[in-house]
Amino acid sequence: MKEQLLLLERLQEIDGQIDRHEQNLARLPLQIQEIARNLVVLRREMSDAAERNETLQKDLRRKEQDLATEQEKIKKSERRLLSIKNQKEYNALSREVKLGKKVAGEIEDAILGFMTEIETLKKISDRKEKEYQEAEQVLVEKKAESEASTEEANQVLEQLKAEKETLVVSLDPDLFKKYQIVKRAKGYAVAELQNGSCSGCHIAIPPQLHIRLLKQEEMIACPNCHRILYVKPENIPTSNRLES
Repeated sequence: MKEQLLLLERLQEIDGQIDRHEQNLARLPLQIQEIARNLVVLRREMSDAAERNETLQKDLRRKEQDLATEQEKIKKSERRLLSIKNQKEYNALSREVKLGKKVAGEIEDAILGFMTEIETLKKISDRKEKEYQEAEQVLVEKKAESEASTEEANQVLEQLKAEKETLVVSLDPDLFKKYQIVKRAKGYAVAELQNGSCSGCHIAIPPQLHIRLLKQEEMIACPNCHRILYVKPENIPTSNRLES
């Protein structure tokens, strides 16, 4: 059982390394997908900004034409004022000129509003363009990193899994089955006895169970969390240690 417990401890180390490598392998594609999704969002925002800018430019040109038309009407009315002798006609035309200038002022305000929005939109578009270029560069780098990391991780995983297969052959089948069941339930199956307590759940082990555990003659499970307990060789009394 001493040898079996040491094998279990090593098996848990291997499984932990395998889990970490597989998690890292799974994480890189997710990061790439997140960057790609961000690029899609940025492209849509840039397209929306371009469409809005096109609409604003059309509205601006239309307002500029309206302003030119209104200003020409005002000029004509002002020239007519110079030749009118009738006071009533003069007053009516003066009111027309005044109204025309008011309309022209409103158009100018609208033009200024369009120009301000276009300027703001340009700044936003420039920022989005920069963000897009930076995200594209990050995506290229992440893809390269992912390819390199995947290749390296797969090589390490292949070695670890080969070592695990060799190790499992030397394990008692019932003990390995117990290990697998506890690992699925608890995340890890083997816990060290530290200061008389299970390192998995931190509950003190009954003294008699402690004594049996130090003898390493049987598989002992924590009464609370059911993890398989072991004691590091250096913490086992000389009389109980595994012969080297």
